Amino acid sequence: MWYLAYGSNVNLERLRLYLEGGVTEPGARDATPPTATAWFELPFRLNFALESQRWSGGGVAFVHPSADHTAWFRAWNITAEQFEDVFAQENRLAVGSPLPWEEMASAEHLDVGKGLYRRIFPLRDTGLAEPAFTFTTVDEFAPNPPHDDYRSTIATGMAEHPDLDAAAIEAYLDASILA
Repeated sequence: MWYLAYGSNVNLERLRLYLEGGVTEPGARDATPPTATAWFELPFRLNFALESQRWSGGGVAFVHPSADHTAWFRAWNITAEQFEDVFAQENRLAVGSPLPWEEMASAEHLDVGKGLYRRIFPLRDTGLAEPAFTFTTVDEFAPNPPHDDYRSTIATGMAEHPDLDAAAIEAYLDASILA
């Protein structure tokens, strides 16, 4: 399956913390790295809000469906089990918590649990041969710019996009701060 990441999870080193474990993350049941990656620009709006405990109080990334905006996603080809474990860690659930895959695949979106990133979207218009999902918040929050470290982590991951240069990445992130 494909996990379509945004925010800091576009950065492989950051995603690897959810797979392999680290200081603040327990890691996934399967630490195997993604087998492939691809980039997509989809009809969502990226914004930063709330105050992150991990990122020194700056805002964290969320996406919301939007006909008027597009957001960059980095697709990671991982196992369904790994997706469950990344979702669990982002939502402070126990690693190994199962997801309702049939419901997720057929719904426009599905809210799972009570965590901050509990809304799961199946992404059907990617052209990928396997199912693709992302997750985000159910709520809208007042904007809060990201901490420089968080922004840098995102920009470093986005710099691996073959068609984005530093100026385009900075313009994208600047526009998302105001969203």
